[in-house]
Amino acid sequence: MKRALLWLLLVGSGGAWAQEDAFVEDAGTQEPSLLDQLDLAAGAPVTKAAPTPSPNLFVRAFQSLNPDLSVIIDGVAGYAERAPLRLSGDDPDLGGDATTPAAGFTLQELEFGFQGAVDPYFRADVFLTIPNLSGLEVEEAYVTSTSLPADLQVKVGIFRSALGRQNGQHLHTQSFTRRPLLNAAYLADDGLRSPGAQVSWLAPVPFFLQLNLEAFSVGPPEGLSQPTTFGGGKRTDLTYAAELKAFAPISDAFSVYGGLNFATGLSPGLDGHPELEGARSFLSGADLYVKYRPANQREGFFTLTWTTEYFLRTLGPYLDAGLYSQLVLQFARSWSVGVREDVLGLPASEIQPLTSKTSVMLTFTATEFARVRAHVEREFAHSPDVQDSMAAYLLLEISLGAHGAHAF
Repeated sequence: MKRALLWLLLVGSGGAWAQEDAFVEDAGTQEPSLLDQLDLAAGAPVTKAAPTPSPNLFVRAFQSLNPDLSVIIDGVAGYAERAPLRLSGDDPDLGGDATTPAAGFTLQELEFGFQGAVDPYFRADVFLTIPNLSGLEVEEAYVTSTSLPADLQVKVGIFRSALGRQNGQHLHTQSFTRRPLLNAAYLADDGLRSPGAQVSWLAPVPFFLQLNLEAFSVGPPEGLSQPTTFGGGKRTDLTYAAELKAFAPISDAFSVYGGLNFATGLSPGLDGHPELEGARSFLSGADLYVKYRPANQREGFFTLTWTTEYFLRTLGPYLDAGLYSQLVLQFARSWSVGVREDVLGLPASEIQPLTSKTSVMLTFTATEFARVRAHVEREFAHSPDVQDSMAAYLLLEISLGAHGAHAF
């Protein structure tokens, strides 16, 4: 029975050990094959002399049958003079409203990650989150092809669109505690993240140049009290997006990553604006990421990055736009500081008035698995009816397990 179970384990591993099923000649001695080690572990006789099975044998067996597992915990304490005008889905929610303070503690997000290769043709990634203790949700769950010809790749499932730069990033890869204002204003409270499909093509040029084409089934929002770009129409009315991404090292110290972005869909409407229900929406923009790190540093950890992103939206008869721009400086092994400016309403419209926010952060990264961040911001409503608001947050982030790398 033991031998049968071990054989099933070997077959179920998908041939991951095929290269190990052979003898290795070393200084006139022979190392037993994996099959012999399995026989010996089961107590069965073997035809070749073999020492005790390798202690890593069953560790390799277990790992080959399971994806990489990870848990990321983001806990926040904070205070704001009033609740933010609009929260992204993974922003810290401390309650309050437009006239009363928001304060206290929250588990900003708990993320569970399951990642691994399925076979030589596919890999799978699943990320489950609990934002602000509001219940378990599927942030992403998708399958990606790995062996298509002509430098093509297909992704299917529920995933974050590659539209812009910050939309595709998970919370723990953000440099600030809150997402930019344009995330909720132009892409939706949770960003552009829905069931869909993506086809990517890597151009055969001497630098990184990638074209993405996407289609999503975006569901309607829970309420119509805020302008929403996508999610209207029938189930057959899809949201389409296209992104052109490029990366190039300008020198040993400078690198540049940029993108051109476009999306179109139907608006679900807005209370008090019946002309928007089912109206065609168009979103276009550009993003730029520049990194400077002196080459061949013997001492010090100086790194300076600049990120900026702009979206222009046509929603029915309305035209408006928004942007953010941020600088992040790493000035020591474990310390970094950053400043970000957000502006919505450049130009403004009746459904998107002028709003701005200035944010400053200081981050201490103890290790790859733990960091603490202080984040202070002031949100300007630019309206006599809504007061400006100062807010401060203290974040502790802990990572457990083997979390796979995200896109650059």
